[in-house]
Formats: sequence, C-alpha cells, structure tokens
Amino acid sequence: MSNFTKPFRQSLIGEIWDFTGPGYRKAKKRFTRQSWSTDKHIVLTGATSGLGLSTAKSLAVAGANLTLVVRDPARGQALQQECESLGASSCQVLIADLALLADTRRVIDALVAQNRPVDVLINNAGALFNARAETAEGIEQSTSLLLLSPVILMQGLKPLLQAAGSARVVNVVSGGMYTQRLSMSWLRSGFAHRYDGPAVYAQAKRALSIVTQEWHEEWAKHGVFINTMHPGWADTPGVQSALPTFRRITQWILRSPEEGADTIVWMAADDDLEGVSGCLFLDRQARRYYLNKKSQERPTDRRALLSFVSEFVSS
Repeated sequence: MSNFTKPFRQSLIGEIWDFTGPGYRKAKKRFTRQSWSTDKHIVLTGATSGLGLSTAKSLAVAGANLTLVVRDPARGQALQQECESLGASSCQVLIADLALLADTRRVIDALVAQNRPVDVLINNAGALFNARAETAEGIEQSTSLLLLSPVILMQGLKPLLQAAGSARVVNVVSGGMYTQRLSMSWLRSGFAHRYDGPAVYAQAKRALSIVTQEWHEEWAKHGVFINTMHPGWADTPGVQSALPTFRRITQWILRSPEEGADTIVWMAADDDLEGVSGCLFLDRQARRYYLNKKSQERPTDRRALLSFVSEFVSS
C-alpha cells in the first residue's frame, strides 16, 4: 500500500488545523511530482462555482475531456468556452438541477445515449441550506442534492464507468461530518425536527461517505474505484453566503478554492491512484473517517442507510 493511502493520524487539534490554508501549505511541501493521464473523460457536477470551478479549470489545463453538469445555462456556456481556451481536449455542458432526481436521471440518460465511457465521475455539486425546504419531488433538499443525486449518478453511470476499463469516482464530502454521528431516524424524517443547516449538511455528507465505504470493494472488482475527499475550510461563495459568521471569524486562515480543489484534481488524474479505493483524502493523504468512536454510526443505522438509498436507486 502506498504511503498516501495509509490514514494519517494526529491530535484532534492538529487534524482540524490541517483544514486551514496554512495546513494546506504545510502539506504541499510533501507533494510529489504528478503523473497525469490527460485524455480522460471526466464528468464533473457543480462546475460553475467554488471548488467545482477551480477543478474544471485545472482539468482543462491538463487537457481532459470534460462533461460539466451545471444548473445555470449562461454560466455553463461561459465556462465551456473558458475550458476550451485553457486547453481541454473537449468540453460539453449538460444542464440539470441535481436537487431534482428526475434531472439527475436525465443526465444519466444523456450520457448513456452517447455511449461514451466515463473515466472519472466527480460528485461535487452541493449547497448548505439554512432553512428546511422540500424539492418539487417532495424530498428534503439537502438529502436529495447531497446524498441521493450522487448515489443515483454513480449507479446510473456504472456501465459507462466499467466500460472505461479502470475508472474512478470522487465523492466530495466535508470535514464537518466529523461532528456528526449518522442518525437515520432524523434523515428519514427529512430533518423535520430541530433543523440546523450545518448539521444537516454534515449528516448528508456523512451518509455519502458511508455509502462509499460500503460499495467500494464490490465496485473495485469491476474496475471502478470509489474514494471520498474533503477540501478543508475553503473560502468559496457557498461558505460566504451560508456561513457568514464562520467566514468572518476564520477568513484569515481559510484556503483558496484552488487549494481546496487540489486533491480533487489529483484524485481524478494522477496515475499513482490507480486501483486505490475506499479512502478518505485530505491534501493527497488518506485520513480517518471518524475522529472518535462517538461519531461512528450504529450498525443498524448503517444497514438502514443502504436500504434507504436503494429505494431511490431502484425506483
């Protein structure tokens, strides 16, 4: 096993400090020269802002073939032109609101119709909602966007990922999930009681990380390698709008979006990750999924989560 796949352990304070800009710059000193595969077909969601925007630009510079899934047509068109000018081998844009499962399935249908293998799927689209709301499909919006949509995309694109021969899925989660122990009763209720935006966001990201852990061994048998990453504390538009107090207090130590996205790009394109699965990465180094036993879910909740997502994957 490569050194970067062995979970890095340190004190709780040290772990949290690593989320910061200074933490990234310290980690960068150990980065090795990258070995890129530049002809990959990469599907990236949430590409027009924050981490997704930085990821799209970096992959374009590397010469990737990009499929960008975005919600805003005008911003999508502008980004497509920018990526082409930066050196992307090809770039197409698919318009979808991934909080809607019907839109998620339309993205799958469009890609399946093209019959084009997918080398990398990056599930990055997300938002932190400070008020509870349901989508037009009657699903709590954080659950739909942050958990169900990525899981459905993974399953729906699995044949195209397998067709690539050796493919990767990068699920973007959040360091905030370290504060949360999965509560399936709360999740199944649509977070109907004591709604708290950051906690709900972290619950959904925790759930996605658990699905990754549960699926990765079986998927690896078919040549699809699934991992998660969290970007640390990055100064993105999402943080600025959803967490203004947090941003005001921490702005001097936040990462840039480019620093937060660095590991996404590395996981998507670096040849050294060939065959690696089931890891959680921060700054190109595997990390613990849980900081302590108190945040680890009960086995019954783990099984209930898999049953819950399967209801939507199979529908």
